[in-house]
Amino acid sequence: MNSVLSKIARGISVCYSEVFPNQDTDFFPLECRGKLFVVADSYCMNPDCKCYEAVLNFVQVYPREGKKADSFMIRYKLNGRGYKIHDQGKFNRHELRTIVRHFTSDGTILEPLNERFKKMKEKAKDILSCI
Repeated sequence: MNSVLSKIARGISVCYSEVFPNQDTDFFPLECRGKLFVVADSYCMNPDCKCYEAVLNFVQVYPREGKKADSFMIRYKLNGRGYKIHDQGKFNRHELRTIVRHFTSDGTILEPLNERFKKMKEKAKDILSCI
């Protein structure tokens, strides 16, 4: 937990799987236009921060070894009202927008992201209360 505490102190978002490791729920799988992605979600753990967003890292999975994965990162509003590109990677804006829309289009992703956001804030309070 020292690395998590350090990230909280520096204002760096923390990956959900770093705080709550579970191979079944570490990442969200996504298939879009024949490409397979894993989506890692990170959150600000400052209990006083009102940012209410998730940092989503979309990593394209390649079927063969030796090929470096392409990825991009966005800051996604947890009310479902948009996102900002944090790191575009090798994706053009049209590709990126298509992938994000596919991931968020039916609205079902909002519930688990909001639940994980709340769990991360609660865990941050627990960690900071022990200092």
